[in-house]
Amino acid sequence: MAPRSTFLSAAPAKAAVALAMTALTLFAAPGVAGAASAPDAARSEFTVQARAAGLDADQAKSLQKRVDSYLGKEKGKQVAVNKITLDKGGEILLTLPGEKYAREVGAPKIASAAAASEYCAYTYVCAFESTWFQGDKKSFFTCNTLNSIPWAGTGSWINNQRAALRAKFYRQDKTIGWISPGGYSEDGAAPWGWVYWLSPC
Repeated sequence: MAPRSTFLSAAPAKAAVALAMTALTLFAAPGVAGAASAPDAARSEFTVQARAAGLDADQAKSLQKRVDSYLGKEKGKQVAVNKITLDKGGEILLTLPGEKYAREVGAPKIASAAAASEYCAYTYVCAFESTWFQGDKKSFFTCNTLNSIPWAGTGSWINNQRAALRAKFYRQDKTIGWISPGGYSEDGAAPWGWVYWLSPC
């Protein structure tokens, strides 16, 4: 692009540039309108997912606020209407409005705690917002990595790793408060009040 002084040197030059820009806009507009930016495309896809999940506009808005709340506290990326991948490894899966158990959009609804426990993948430790694997779910797999536990009250967890691997639960000052049994192990009613961090192993 020419220096700014070139465009300021003469009125005819400015007029020619303006005319050229207008022509480019007219001819390029259809192509531009058809190509959304990546964030816009993602938002559009999330809207489609919300509708497919049967959410109305208010429910979709409420769900997005919850996603944004997590993203305001942790580094990660929203990859679905109710899913965040974390920079440290692992993910957050939020419950859809009106449901007890977190699930991928498009997956069947989860009807029981026993069924929910099957959705903690092998090699992962899963932490749940509420008791018996209900509520939002955080899944971790990277050893020696402190992952925040943002919930209070009583929640639950699953250690679906090898028998030799034990999850570590940390206090606010990042000292270990408790170490779980090796995989597979679980606790359907675990106090989150004192737990601020969790490392899978």
